[in-house]
Amino acid sequence: MNPLALDLNEKLSKSNPEIADMLSDLGKLMYYPKGILSQSAEAKSTKYNATIGMATYKDSKMYANTLNDVFTELTPDEIFPYTPPQGIESLRDLWQQKMLKENPDLDAGDMTRPILTNALTHGLSLVADMFVDSGDTLLLPTHNWGNYKLVYSARHSADIETYDIFDEDGHFTTDNFVDTLENYQKDKVVLILNYPNNPTGYTPTKEEVSTIVTAIKSLAERGTNVIALVDDAYYGLFYEDVYTQSLFTALTNLHLDNVLPIRLDGATKEFFAWGLRVGFISFGVTNEMTKHVLEEKVKGLIRSNISSGPMPSQSAVKYVLEHPETFESEIQHNIDTLQARYEITKSVVYDEQYAPYWQAYDFNSGYFMALKVHGVDPEQLRLRLIETYSIGIIALNDTDIRIAFSCVEKDDIPHVFDTIAKAISELQK
Repeated sequence: MNPLALDLNEKLSKSNPEIADMLSDLGKLMYYPKGILSQSAEAKSTKYNATIGMATYKDSKMYANTLNDVFTELTPDEIFPYTPPQGIESLRDLWQQKMLKENPDLDAGDMTRPILTNALTHGLSLVADMFVDSGDTLLLPTHNWGNYKLVYSARHSADIETYDIFDEDGHFTTDNFVDTLENYQKDKVVLILNYPNNPTGYTPTKEEVSTIVTAIKSLAERGTNVIALVDDAYYGLFYEDVYTQSLFTALTNLHLDNVLPIRLDGATKEFFAWGLRVGFISFGVTNEMTKHVLEEKVKGLIRSNISSGPMPSQSAVKYVLEHPETFESEIQHNIDTLQARYEITKSVVYDEQYAPYWQAYDFNSGYFMALKVHGVDPEQLRLRLIETYSIGIIALNDTDIRIAFSCVEKDDIPHVFDTIAKAISELQK
């Protein structure tokens, strides 16, 4: 049991033992992690808040005017009624059309129509509800989003195993992934493949994707049932020559009965619409009866959990997909802004003057980048930056920090990293 859960249980037993006795097994396992959200809350008042997975301008959140204005365009019937558990039907079709346009190697016949989720975390939970039993193995890269553990380990008692995706010099590698799958002996595995990766901001190249897919294919051909969950939260935010289709596409094209590709994506990051909570889950299967059964089961899970998603935000996403002319240019403007920040970040973090203070992990996409800091505790560094320099960053573990360049103006990025180096230097003494 997680130490945070144990602490909460002990406190509840002291304050109200009767309620402590009422807790279910899941209730006893549940806790609120001291991760990104709690660290972001502590950094809320900082001048340079590079903690959370949003993109900002100096005085506002980054958004598209067309999406901001859309709520004056909606009719009452597009705002107030219930949606069906699977979402607005026309929105499902529009999102599938978007997927097919962005993934030319994907065929509509090889996938289910996307089903609406209350953004990606809900999709993760649906997959866990449907496919994960206590003791099942979840394979994650060492650098991963902390909420995976809460969903799969705390809620469903999955066994989490990790592999490194960076070598000792901070360069991306597929070697450990391949070795892990080559030595895997169980008859079932859940893989989460998250690129652009949170927290490091790395997306594999076409050659690296080929290696990843070949390793999964080899594992499946040895008899292991593979649930390949593709977390595409940051899909489309690519700044270098990387594999720009979804890994879902490459995995679906394996056409192996014992490989189930599942894609989670949505408007959250792609449309700079974090609070709308519009996400999608799609399955890479060809058999029509299989598609029907999977959709019915997911609908049942949604109905038994949140009943259905919100109508206004689904209608808003539907509207901008139906009126792409201005909207697409607004989204591209935001991506271009992030790319400019990425380029400045990359030019700064690899400067030789900072070699005594950190080693950067490879990054080429998304909102974030990560540093392995030298000779200091990341949590102490995080607190020093908040308290002394009004800068918010995320302490990931015993060695690494995450910086969201998506939340820092381009001209401020050199100052932020120079100050991080200064704080490291002070703590190294």
